[in-house]
Amino acid sequence: MSELSLQGFLAECEREQLHRAQAIQPFGCLLGGPVGDPCIRFVSANAEDWLGQPAEALLGRPLAELLPHFPPKTELADVTATSDAWTQPSPQKRLYPKLATGPGGALDGLLSCNASNWLLELEAALPPALEREAYRLVPHRLYRMPYTEHDWVAQCQYLADELRSATGFERVMIYRFRSDGCGEVISESLAEGLDPYLGLRYPASDIPQIARQLYLSNRHRQIPDVDAPSIPILGNEGAIADLSLSDLRAVSPVHIQYLQNMGVTASLSFSIILPGQLWGLIACHNSVPRNLHLAVRERCAEMAQVFTLSIAGYQSTRRLLEVSESDDDIASLLEALRQAYAGRAFAPEADPDPADHLGPTLGQSLLSLVGADGATLIEGKAIYSFGAAPSSDAVRAIYQWLRENHQEPVFATDALSQHYRPAAVFAAGASGLLAVRVGQSEDKAESAFLWWRPEQPQTVHWAGDPRKSAMFDSQSATLSPRSSFERWIETSSGHSEPWTDADLLRAKKFRSLILRDLNSSLLRG
Repeated sequence: MSELSLQGFLAECEREQLHRAQAIQPFGCLLGGPVGDPCIRFVSANAEDWLGQPAEALLGRPLAELLPHFPPKTELADVTATSDAWTQPSPQKRLYPKLATGPGGALDGLLSCNASNWLLELEAALPPALEREAYRLVPHRLYRMPYTEHDWVAQCQYLADELRSATGFERVMIYRFRSDGCGEVISESLAEGLDPYLGLRYPASDIPQIARQLYLSNRHRQIPDVDAPSIPILGNEGAIADLSLSDLRAVSPVHIQYLQNMGVTASLSFSIILPGQLWGLIACHNSVPRNLHLAVRERCAEMAQVFTLSIAGYQSTRRLLEVSESDDDIASLLEALRQAYAGRAFAPEADPDPADHLGPTLGQSLLSLVGADGATLIEGKAIYSFGAAPSSDAVRAIYQWLRENHQEPVFATDALSQHYRPAAVFAAGASGLLAVRVGQSEDKAESAFLWWRPEQPQTVHWAGDPRKSAMFDSQSATLSPRSSFERWIETSSGHSEPWTDADLLRAKKFRSLILRDLNSSLLRG
């Protein structure tokens, strides 16, 4: 498949208006209307199966005629004193157990309201025999804060195991989004006999941005059966339903085929949001149809929500630890700099002295600060290099390129040649660059600290060839999602070991302390 065709496919996925599907899945029925309007302006065509009244007969009628006691008085008192408060936008969905009764029995209701319209979705109520389990408290262990990497891995595994037990799905994966948009399975619980997906990556194109936005708005997303037919939504006077907050929203044909290509018949996903960003997903897969009651899905979503506390706690702990550990290294480097420049101007002009004139301690301190193989100190026109660094001419050219193209004071890349093509010549010794620039006064030149890392071939295990995000069906002349999810190994060159968040934190903290020392010396001078 050509790159042009692939880009066309991805663009088409992004243009797909998932929230305006005007159809739902058949495991419930939907009623809705515009904000502030208590009348039913759109309804799913299967309303008679669930409510005993034809869909056409419900259009245009006040919801109060169908459900005289909606919303329950206790809920109304919690929101506002006005009778139509439920038609106003709300950040929370509201669950009403056993809200109504239809031909098939009791129905649970889920109310949502965004800036466009309100939706009331009805599903089969939770049987009494399942209530105790569905309303059980979230396991206390999920509230524990992991402090070590071992604790973190164990916490992820515990959540995956708990969710597989609660949902009955064959596979549960915790899926984290990387900085490049790709996803990686970091934990997994699966039934015996299934091939593991742990450690596999999925290309960013597998989850289009429009789908990620919907995950931000909804705690969970259920697809009980990919082969089930969609149910159309009927609109009153051309009313169009915005299904952004709908649990029943129909599934994109592209996503249906994607799941079928994976051998998945039922799926259930939970959003992991931290903070305000889609950190990852919990994905549950099953090879046969499986429909969970709304209350069960809500309890599982609560477990996922509590898990975000673990993520936040672990990240904060690691960050504090990194800050604490970096203090001694930064202090040693600053002391080495002070000794090297004792009695000299901070930013001299061209200096013919070799780098070792500055003392061995400075070089060792520079390299150890961020775990680099090479380091370069630029002071005005003078260049001092330590360890495995490019030539002085190459450094000057790179520094000039940085000043012209990157205004930020800290720049980091593990693939310099992708940003600066001439760097391919010395990629073996310096594929990674971390640069920190320190401003000087008007009469003194800028100083800079550059760290280098050598090329380190990267091996990534993908769930299928990421280059084949779409396939072309010659018979139907259409594009479809990739069909292979077999483990595919990619080895790339021109990359160094990536700079971690801890490396960047050390570099930024070092820069701030350098500036403090510099400003202090200027005030004294």
